[in-house]
Amino acid sequence: MATHASRSLWMISALPQALYTRPVSRHLRSLGALRRFSQPPKRLEGPELESSMKELETWTLEEDKGRISKTFTFADFKEAWGFMSMVALAAEQANHHPEWFNVYNRVEVTLNTHDCVPPGLSQKDISLAKKMDVFASKSV
Repeated sequence: MATHASRSLWMISALPQALYTRPVSRHLRSLGALRRFSQPPKRLEGPELESSMKELETWTLEEDKGRISKTFTFADFKEAWGFMSMVALAAEQANHHPEWFNVYNRVEVTLNTHDCVPPGLSQKDISLAKKMDVFASKSV
């Protein structure tokens, strides 16, 4: 019968080596866990918002709600889903996720940054919107 100490030793030896050889903060950072504790993104306002929106002519700005939106239409469901898959990978990498709705060949997207104080548009939204436009043009 194994003793309590030998079971504990086995549990420690079963942990991935990275957990006990790397500094904890570095390990957490590599997992993206510390991103939440960094400075919130800067909210775009005034001339900065206007110049950013010039780059996104096909997006609709709902300034009172602090968001932008667009409806993408594709040939079929497979293309719409492929677009959403590409966006999902980019969004996960940027740690910035869209609000979206999909029916067959249509994808309705709304972007805003909840981390801004108060919530509104940030450079994260502009960057993701540009990527979405590029991905949609590749799908057509």
